[in-house]
Amino acid sequence: MVSTILSASHLHKEYGSGNTRVVAVDDVSMEIATGELVLIMGPSGSGKTTLLSMLGGILTPSSGRILLAGLDISSMNEAQLPAIRAAKVGFIFQAFNLLDALSARDNILLPAHLMPGGIKAAAPRADDLIRRLGIEKRQHALPGTLSGGEKQRVAIARALINQPPLILADEPTGNLDSQSGLEVMMVLRDIARDEGRAVILVTHDPRVEAIADRILWLEDGVLRDRREEQHQWLNCPVCRMKIDTWNAKIRHRAGQRELVFCTEQCKQKFIQQPERYMPAE
Repeated sequence: MVSTILSASHLHKEYGSGNTRVVAVDDVSMEIATGELVLIMGPSGSGKTTLLSMLGGILTPSSGRILLAGLDISSMNEAQLPAIRAAKVGFIFQAFNLLDALSARDNILLPAHLMPGGIKAAAPRADDLIRRLGIEKRQHALPGTLSGGEKQRVAIARALINQPPLILADEPTGNLDSQSGLEVMMVLRDIARDEGRAVILVTHDPRVEAIADRILWLEDGVLRDRREEQHQWLNCPVCRMKIDTWNAKIRHRAGQRELVFCTEQCKQKFIQQPERYMPAE
């Protein structure tokens, strides 16, 4: 059953006053549902990180309301918010933010210290996430020996360990090559949908658009509609993921049709069995 995880109404955030007053976020409203992955895109300095920080309870809005899993976090004080963040929000950062002295598995389990049952209760879930993210052979390695893609998979598992309803990711592909970036984001998308979590992803990276359910454009602190005439949305013939053809990179001509695919793997599946996936005329 689809339900609303996050509801933000008329969010406003400003800093300073008088001649030094800066409006970072201006009257932003949105709703995010379970299983949904939403991109927030826009130029540098447009207010994306400020908005994400308010949605995650790190910053308090100057005005407006944020309901997270039915809780009004915009009215909570600093003493109340850490427990909410630990239980309700998983954060994924561009710089990974892993602790160098801890193994990959211990980094994943670290947030569980804040939850009832602690590490012992969370251990089976950590094992499951490690399997699903394909890092079993690297779970005891220190972060300094991991590749960028492996570090981001550890960071995703850490964000999911407490089973939060909301995942917030700030430029998660910024330090990854194209293939690694798409792979880890598809893993995040699949886990979020399988477990009914909502994902909000802030990025400049157009490569990530292929996995999104929705794209919101933030500019000068205001959410704006993207130019519809530039974007045509089609489904990948293999996995049916929605693809923005304006940014699609993976293409294949079948007869008189040019098809677009979300990943190279889907393209190869199509080439092997075109009759199975060929869309009807």
